[in-house]
Parts: sequence; structure tokens; C-alpha cells
Amino acid sequence: MDGTAPVNRKGLYLPVFALAVIALAWTGLWFFGRTKVSDALDQFFKNQAEIGRNWSCPEKAISGYPFRIELRCKEPTYTMSVGPNQKVRGALKGLTVVATTAGAFNLAHVIGEFEAPLVVEDSILGKKISNWKTARASFRGNASRLERVSVEIDSPQTEIVIQGEAAFQSSAEKLEFHIAEASDNTTGGAYNISLGIDKANVPLLNQALNSTDLIDFSLQGQLLKLASIDRKDWKQSIENWRVAGGTMRVDGIKLQKGLPRVEAKGDLRLDDSRRLSGRLDAQFVNADTLLQQFGLGGNVGGLLGSLLGGGRPQAGGNAQPRPERSIRLPLVIENGRVGVGPFRVPGFQMKPIY
Repeated sequence: MDGTAPVNRKGLYLPVFALAVIALAWTGLWFFGRTKVSDALDQFFKNQAEIGRNWSCPEKAISGYPFRIELRCKEPTYTMSVGPNQKVRGALKGLTVVATTAGAFNLAHVIGEFEAPLVVEDSILGKKISNWKTARASFRGNASRLERVSVEIDSPQTEIVIQGEAAFQSSAEKLEFHIAEASDNTTGGAYNISLGIDKANVPLLNQALNSTDLIDFSLQGQLLKLASIDRKDWKQSIENWRVAGGTMRVDGIKLQKGLPRVEAKGDLRLDDSRRLSGRLDAQFVNADTLLQQFGLGGNVGGLLGSLLGGGRPQAGGNAQPRPERSIRLPLVIENGRVGVGPFRVPGFQMKPIY
């Protein structure tokens, strides 16, 4: 005997045993989260069916172990009845719902990825075909509280076909929308919103305005009194906001098509007919062109353009041109009509949003 104490080899296996326990526990949690994601999709389909939208997912698969959960739905479809004789059917090539493993237990953060095309067939209005390069939406919150929703679409394209003929087409480089709970939301119901459309091309609008310039649009503002979000029906959420006297504070709108540009800020709301209503303080840049595009051409447009937008007349009757010409006028939306300063935009009637 050399007197050396025997080595307790059980301690050598403790780290391996602990790692195995952690792996088993993690696997159990992943499958628990997997079930919750699947149940959430089924619940979404059930909620939609309650308001007349019947969804189906012919092929559903769940993967992503160990660090995330991916639910893939191949060729999901939905059908709904809009009126007694009007039916709508939609089909999407693919849908993927992604959640991190940590967030899968309460689904506080879920990302949806959509595979084009989306084809919507309306028995009366015809067919709408939407394509895109990538499309992603994310939701952060829970059943009773919305924290943030974001939608980002690269290279969106839309075509409306009526009786086999393309009646409307549009495309853009990018479209994004964000709504997030305001950081200073002490009274509740305040959400920051932003919308951006980059380099949009609308041939029908190009023809009407005699311009092929691309359109850039941005909006920054805040929704006030948005107290509740009905995750079953977005229309009901907007109606709740309208009834509560909700207001959209517009901090800045910018619409540009070539040289003409409109910048505005003010307040908007929905009237009893669910149409936009309110007043914006607007600046029309390169106003002579814009006035004609708003239907205020001829003598009225020329007079306003020379007095408010052009250079000051010289002795010979010639105007001294400036790099940019601008007019500040209120833009008033009331009873479905749009007024620019003291003039109504002819032939334009605001439609209900829903």
C-alpha cells in the first residue's frame, strides 16, 4: 500500500450528468414552446373564422430546434363573404412564423415572414395579385397590450385585373410601417406611428398628372386614445378608437413627385361616416405645378402661382425665377371633401376607410 487515497470518480461524471439534465430540460421547454406556437396559429384561424374569414393551412411543419421555433405553412388560403353576392378568396404561397425559444412561452415577440405571391380573387371586384422580394412583420406584446408592430416589404408590386384586363398597377422600392407604444405613455392609448413608401410608381397617377416621376411618401405622427387593440378584427380596433374620440397628431407628412412637393402637419380623425376629417397646415413647393395637379389650374392657378409661388413681376412683365417656389395654405378635409385654402378640389370625394 502506498497510502494514496482512492479517487472518487463519481465527481468526474457530475458535469456530464448536469449537462444532460439541462439538455433534456431545454428540449422539453422547446417542445412546450413548439406546442404554444402551433396552438397560437390554430387560435388565430379560429378567431378569424368567428368574423367570417376561414383560413386553412394544408401543410404545416415546425422546426428550428434548439434556439428558435419556426412554423411553416405552405400555401395557406382564406375565404370570406363580403356581401350577399360577393365572395373573396385569398391564397399566399408561404407563411413562416418565427419565435425565439425564450419568447415562445408567452409569444411576446413573434416574427412573420411571407412568401409571394398573394392572390386575392373577388367575385365582383376582380383579382388582385401582389408580389414582393421579401416581406416581414413582427409583433411585440401580449393579448391585452400592444408594444410594437412593424411591417417591412421590399419591392412590393400590385396588379388589379378586371375581366382579364389589368386595370391598375403599382410598384415601389420599399414600404414600411411601424406602430409602437409611446415611451411617455403615462395616460395610456398613445402610440407613435410612421409610414414610408420609397420610389413608388403608379402608372394611372402618372397618366393623370402627366408625369413619370417616382413618388416618395413619409408620415410621422402619434395616435391618441388608442386604448384597445382587437386582435381578431382591425376594423373594430379603429372603430373603438373613433368612438373614443381618437386623434392622429400628424407631426410631418411629406409627399414628393419630381420637383413638386407637399409638406404638412396637423390633426386628423374619423367622422361619423368613417371618413378622414381634419385640418393640416401645408406647404406646397413648386406650387404652380401642384395647383394644376390639384385641379386649380387656369386663371385661378396662374394667379395664385404668380402671387404666392412665383417670382416677383419685373417692369417688363417677366418673373424672376427662384430655385423653389412655395405656397402655405391650409388643407381642410370635411364631409368627404378636400379644400386647399379657399378652394375645393373638384371631382374628389373622400371614401369611408371601412
